[in-house]
Amino acid sequence: MAKTQLGTSTGLEILANIMRHCDAKTNRHIMNGLQKDVPHVVLELRKKIMMFEDLAYADARGVQKLLKLIRTRDLAVSLKGAPPAVLKNLANNMSQRGLSDLKGEITLIGPAREADVEAARERIMAVVAELINSKELYISRPNDDLVY
Repeated sequence: MAKTQLGTSTGLEILANIMRHCDAKTNRHIMNGLQKDVPHVVLELRKKIMMFEDLAYADARGVQKLLKLIRTRDLAVSLKGAPPAVLKNLANNMSQRGLSDLKGEITLIGPAREADVEAARERIMAVVAELINSKELYISRPNDDLVY
């Protein structure tokens, strides 16, 4: 019965609203759990919530604005284990000096705890949310009709 209710648009909206208030680790855990039993629900949830991985699809001007507003250390920590597409989009929108500084910071911090990575990503995503709300950053995922 829970699977049927979760499949309704109301159930999806409720779950999406809950997930918007959860940390990234919890969201990833929820998505992984749902993926096994109801993969179509995961596809719909991905349309309704934004995750760190979505930075791969952020517009260039918005990424440049984001990079000016976040700490290099947060960026360096957040990129530990990040998908290559996120790394590529961020690097493509950095100056050579900024990229060099970032590489130096990544080397300096060495291995990072998962909790530190999640905390840095949450700080960055808070800034992303502000930029999206002020229409200074847009995220347009492929095969998705929503643009953040």
